[in-house]
Amino acid sequence: MSTKYIIDDQYLDEQVKFDDYDEAIEYCYEQEIIYYSKAMDYLMENDASLKDSLAIATEYGIDDPSKLNSEYLATIHYQDALINSIGEAEA
Repeated sequence: MSTKYIIDDQYLDEQVKFDDYDEAIEYCYEQEIIYYSKAMDYLMENDASLKDSLAIATEYGIDDPSKLNSEYLATIHYQDALINSIGEAEA
């Protein structure tokens, strides 16, 4: 019996199941938060200080704040949260 993986996507209020870990990771990196208002709402609810988002951006090698915007910060924070929520699904 092979292991199944699950992502608890609290932003979309759903759980998504995958047959392997690589599929789950790929799903995470495909997710985006677009539009200024949605990005700002996401950040206000999940990272109002922008501390976590800016730390993730720094990990990605972005050290020039002029290259950042709310959509990018919300998206990388969301993707990171999704990756951290990957777990093994119960059979």
